[in-house]
Amino acid sequence: MAEPKRNDPAPLSPQPVAGGIAARALGARAAPYLGDLNPEQREAVETLDGPVLVLAGAGTGKTRVLTTRIAHILNLGRARPSEILAVTFTNKAAREMKDRVGQMVGQIVEGMPWLGTFHSIGVKVLRRHAEMVGLKNNFTILDVDDQVRLIKMILEAEKLDEKRWPARVLAILIDSWKNRGLTPEQVPSGEAASFANGKGKKLYVAYQERLKTLNAADFGDLLLENIRLFRQNADVLRNFQERFKFILVDEYQDTNVAQYLWLKLLAQPPSGWMTVVPGRDQPADPQISATAESAESGIALPVRSQMTEQSANLLRVPKNICCVGDDDQSIYGWRGAEVDNILRFDHDFPGAKVIRLERNYRSTGHILAAASHLIAHNEGRLGKTLRTEDELGEKVQVTGAWDSEEGRARSARKSNSFNVPRASVARIIPSMKLRSWCAHHSRCVNLKTALSSSGYPIA
Repeated sequence: MAEPKRNDPAPLSPQPVAGGIAARALGARAAPYLGDLNPEQREAVETLDGPVLVLAGAGTGKTRVLTTRIAHILNLGRARPSEILAVTFTNKAAREMKDRVGQMVGQIVEGMPWLGTFHSIGVKVLRRHAEMVGLKNNFTILDVDDQVRLIKMILEAEKLDEKRWPARVLAILIDSWKNRGLTPEQVPSGEAASFANGKGKKLYVAYQERLKTLNAADFGDLLLENIRLFRQNADVLRNFQERFKFILVDEYQDTNVAQYLWLKLLAQPPSGWMTVVPGRDQPADPQISATAESAESGIALPVRSQMTEQSANLLRVPKNICCVGDDDQSIYGWRGAEVDNILRFDHDFPGAKVIRLERNYRSTGHILAAASHLIAHNEGRLGKTLRTEDELGEKVQVTGAWDSEEGRARSARKSNSFNVPRASVARIIPSMKLRSWCAHHSRCVNLKTALSSSGYPIA
C-alpha cells in the first residue's frame, strides 16, 4: 500500500528585519496617510535622514507634517516610540500631536514618553538624575508667587528695601537670565549691577542656594539644570543622545537660548565625531582638527583627524533632527525667543535640507498677496512665497481713522458688513500667551470691547 501523502504546512516566510529595506517597503505600501499630502508636505515627511528644516508659512499644514512624520517613522519601523523626542511649546499642542499620531498608527503612540513640552521633558530628565544637580528626585516646582515670596525673604536677609527693589522685578530678571542659559557665574557684570546697586549676581546665587536647600526648582531651572547636567556629565548626555534616534521640534522660531542650547546638546552625534549624511552636501572644508570647540554648547567634542575607511563608515549615522517653524512668525521676542535660532539652522547643522511649505489652505489669494508684499520688507528672513489654489476672494481694503476709538468701531462695522463668521472673529487671538498679554494691554482690551459690543465675543 502506498504511504499516504502528508500535508506539511507551508514554510513560514521570513519576517523583515525592523528598519531594513523590506520593512520600509512594507511600511510605505501601507501608508495611506501619505496620499493626502501635497508634494512639499510629502517631501518633509519622507526626508527622514539627517538635519531638516521645514519652513512652514501660516496655514500650510505644519502640524499635519509634523504628526505625519512621526507616524511615518513608526510605520517604517525606523525607531521605537521611546526613541523619538518630539518637543512643542504647550501641553495643548502636545496632546493634539499625540491624538493625531494615534489616529494614524493606533495605540503604539501611547509608548511615546518623550512627546511633550520643553519643560515637561526637562522635568523627566531631572527626576532621573536629580542628585547630580544637587536635588532629590521628589523636588517641588515653584510657581511665580512662590518665587516672589522666596526672593522677598532673601531681600529681607540682605536688608534691602523691597519697595525700592521689588522682589517681582528680581524674579523677572532671574528668569530672563535662565531663559538665556546663564548660571550666576555667567551673568554679565553690567547686567548684575542693574539691581540693588550691583548685588544682582549675589542675590541670584543666594536664590539658587535657597532653592537647593528647599529641594525645589523654578520653571527656568527645568532647562537650565538640564544644560548643566549634560555639560558636566558626558555619560548622561551620551545616554540621551543614543536614546533619541529622531528629534522633532515645533515652532522652532520661538525657542529661546536655553531651549536652543538644550536641543543643540541632544542633537549632537553621540560620539561627537563628524556626521556624514548620504545624498547631502557636506561642509566645504573636510579638514577635521583634533578638538572641535562648541561655543554654543559649552563642551569640547572629540573628533578624529584621520580615519580608516572602515571606521568612517561606522560614523555614517546621521543625527536626525527636524525643526518646523516660520521665521516670519517670530512674535515672542519679549519672552526671550531668538529668531536667529532658525536663521542659523544650516550653520548649526551642516548639510541640512531646507524644505518650504508655501501652499496656504487658510486664506484667499488677495490676502496672501498683501501679506507677502508686506513681510518681504523684513530683514533677517530665509524667505518664502505663500500661494493658494483657491479663489482670489475680496480685495484687501486699507482704511484710515482719526484715532484709536474710531479705528476700533470701524473694525467692528467692517466685520458685520462682510458677514464675517462670529466663530472666526472670536479666535483672532488663539494663543494663550498672547491672550494673557492682550488682557492687560489697552489697545487689545479696547478692540475686544468694540467687537463684543457688535456681537463678536472674544473668548
